[in-house]
Amino acid sequence: AVRGCPNAEILWLMYAKQKWLQGDVGKAREILGEAFGHSKDSEAISLAAVKLESENGEIQRARLLLNRARQQCDTAKVWMQSVQLEREQTNYAQALALCEEGLAAHPHFAKLWMIGGQIYM
Repeated sequence: AVRGCPNAEILWLMYAKQKWLQGDVGKAREILGEAFGHSKDSEAISLAAVKLESENGEIQRARLLLNRARQQCDTAKVWMQSVQLEREQTNYAQALALCEEGLAAHPHFAKLWMIGGQIYM
């Protein structure tokens, strides 16, 4: 299906998730990598790749993917996930720095304000 409709994000995401659930993380990575080739600025594909890496203990890979997503997608949700990853790693200084940077770009995204406030607590 992804060959016939290479720009259909949902098909790539379903295919990658199926492989991941079958325990083939490497194939899921490969599929998401190929999906990036068709949709470089896709928030959904970027965040799926981040989730795959973070849930498999590949935190540095997740960070690199989020860095790329912040540059290519620059959506509020990508910034929020960047902050959350650092927060989960108890890297609070980096989480706050990312939160402030994300708020500069997306000042009306309430969730970033709330997460920033929670980190300060």
